[in-house]
Amino acid sequence: MYVERCSGTIISIPFDHHKIDALFYHIVTHKEHLEEKPVILRLHGTLGNLLDETEHELPSVLATEGYSSLTMNTLLANLGLFFGFGIFDDTIPQIDKACEFLRKVGFKKIVIAGHGLGGCMAIRYAALRNDPLKYPAIKALIAVATPYSMPDAIRRRWRRFGSEPSYDEIYVRAKRIFKPPPGEEPALDESFVVKKAHGEHYLPEHSEVYTLKTWWSLAGPEAGGAKAYKHIGQVKVPILLVHALHDDIIERREFEDLGKIATEAGNNDVSQLFLDAGHMFEGKHDELGQIIVKWFNDIFA
Repeated sequence: MYVERCSGTIISIPFDHHKIDALFYHIVTHKEHLEEKPVILRLHGTLGNLLDETEHELPSVLATEGYSSLTMNTLLANLGLFFGFGIFDDTIPQIDKACEFLRKVGFKKIVIAGHGLGGCMAIRYAALRNDPLKYPAIKALIAVATPYSMPDAIRRRWRRFGSEPSYDEIYVRAKRIFKPPPGEEPALDESFVVKKAHGEHYLPEHSEVYTLKTWWSLAGPEAGGAKAYKHIGQVKVPILLVHALHDDIIERREFEDLGKIATEAGNNDVSQLFLDAGHMFEGKHDELGQIIVKWFNDIFA
């Protein structure tokens, strides 16, 4: 695969019958950079990357400090949730493919990073790829504004705003696919819109769209892969957790509990930092970038 060597190159990585879109930022090709400095593989939040300033400002800050990054979409992003092929645990081989691409470029050290939903994917991936003999390039994990459990965070938010339909109503419908009543055939997948999922008004930006299958794997009570607390204890590489003090989605106790689980599981390199910001870190990307750079300098010195 040929990739133009310039900052901010949009690339597509083939994956089965699909493709993985990504922003390849600030590529430096000399051998010392590729072997000594880590590259950051950034995973998307809800609805995918390349949609807001969060996905552009931070790579720019990191690039200024000499760190390359690949900001990728998985099939869980964008239309994946709407059409049924965005399944949470199916993102693992897609992340593998992005890591394979970075290794072929020549990078020897990969840091898996994510924000929100991306943090849940990053934790899940680092837990599954925790064998240093099989996956020697995976060197660290960064989880920003990451929920203790994605299903619990979504259920709490829907109940807060009085979603239509409710969380429990969707569970009953989705259960007919995966656990139909005795004697009944499994129901077919279908798309649905949840009104007042992100706010108290009937506005498009306050709505969410799923299919029953994509909802079950990400937001349903049995979506084990999306429950970060179940997996962070299996992560063996250094961990950086960053929490926004004014986050109206992720509670402080979630952030603190994730760090506690990782430490009690035996990981001796867990850093937890607070930033005076909201969930999307508006206006704080430079400060967030400097926190990450300082942490890199400490662990990769």
